[in-house]
Formats: sequence, C-alpha cells, structure tokens
Amino acid sequence: MSEARKIELEEEQEEELQEVAVLDDASADMIVKQLKQAEDQYDRMASWYDAQKKKLKDIRDRTRAWAETCLRPYFDMVPTTGKKIRSYDMQAATLKLAAQEPEYEVDDAVLVPWLEKNYPDAGLVVVKKEAKWGDLKNLLKDQKTKQIRTVEAEDGTLRVVTEDGEIVPGVVAVAREDKFTIKCK
Repeated sequence: MSEARKIELEEEQEEELQEVAVLDDASADMIVKQLKQAEDQYDRMASWYDAQKKKLKDIRDRTRAWAETCLRPYFDMVPTTGKKIRSYDMQAATLKLAAQEPEYEVDDAVLVPWLEKNYPDAGLVVVKKEAKWGDLKNLLKDQKTKQIRTVEAEDGTLRVVTEDGEIVPGVVAVAREDKFTIKCK
C-alpha cells in the first residue's frame, strides 16, 4: 500500500471517530479495540519512520565523510584566504579549515584541592547545595495515608507542612486534575 493511501485511510479513520455512549463492557471493549489498533498502527509507523530516518542519517554521514576525504587533498592544493580559518570559495560550496582548541579532560578530584590551595579567593570552586527532595518527601508523608501533608495557606496556595503543622518554606503543592488512563492488554 502506498504511503499516500495509508495517509488517506488514516484521515478517513479520524473522520469516523465520534463520541459513542458506552453502556456495557462489550461497547467499552469495542472502543478499547479501536484504541489498541490505533496504538499498534502508531508503533508500526513510528518504528518504520525511525528506521528510515536512521538509514538516511547513515547515508548522509557516510556521504559527508566521503566528500571530506575527497575534498581535503584538493583544499590543500588550492590558494586559500585567512589565517586562523582558511577558506576557499567555489561555485557550489565554501571549503573551510579551522584550527581547533584541544579538548581538556578535567579531574575535579585532583583539580579542586589544587585550586583551593593556589587560588583560594578567586571563586574558581563552586559549592552547590540543593535539597534532597525525594528524602524530604518521605519525612513529610503521613504514616496512615502515605500522602504528603498539605494545608491551604492564607494566600490560597497549597503548602506542604510537617507532622507538627509547620509550613515548609520554599515548597508549594500544585493541584492537578485526576489522570484517566487506558492500558490495552
């Protein structure tokens, strides 16, 4: 089946979808079956698309490497302009050769103590402090409900509180709508 025909069928299927009154398991199963078909079709098309994209990327990358291999000796033969970035203009492209800085491998375990000793006031060492939210959440949960304790503050926001009722500064709970999901079997 051609790609254009597949797209036409998908568009027709989109037009057919309409709200249906679900009154029993049989009609609910019918809707889930259509959902499963749509998910399966999506998965197949996504896999096909990913495979095609990978093939095209590989072709592009191999072609680029081949072109660079072929054109580099030519670039070395022609008169170029520039010192840091040498270039050669052609009708179809501009060839450039730029000197690159070396890459640096930094071992913080060795470098940081040396910086602290030799440049203590230069601000070259960063100390990062952050809350361990995952651990704090466990401390804030009510033992019975397993939910984090919250209270509505004067400003209308939902604030997180400790077991003693103290508002935890810097933490606001944002209410979200319930999430309805369908898990196809």
